[in-house]
Amino acid sequence: MGFDPPPDDDPFDDPFGDDPLEDPFAGDPLEDPFADDPIGGGDGDSDEDLEEAFSEGSRSTLLAFIIVAVLVHAGLFSASLGVMLVGFRGQWVVGSALAIGGVLALSLAVVGYRRYKHSQ
Repeated sequence: MGFDPPPDDDPFDDPFGDDPLEDPFAGDPLEDPFADDPIGGGDGDSDEDLEEAFSEGSRSTLLAFIIVAVLVHAGLFSASLGVMLVGFRGQWVVGSALAIGGVLALSLAVVGYRRYKHSQ
């Protein structure tokens, strides 16, 4: 025995259709929601700011950042995949090789970061 709505109720009728104050989407759907952002949304200067930031930074800083970022991502991926292969599938050879390689990549990332920090 289920609930039967009264016959005059339309199940597809919008209960807030008459009142525009209740409708949160009453504005223009194509309007930029971040146009009035005080941080800088909608001003179009973000490309110029990015070019200025890259021109001010040194090449060695960018290179060190990219190397450390790649090593950290590769190390986390391979270490976690290796541990999962050992734990879930029992593939000890491939899993342990990946886990050891991931730990080595993470340690190389730490060494590279400390070497760059020491040189600055």
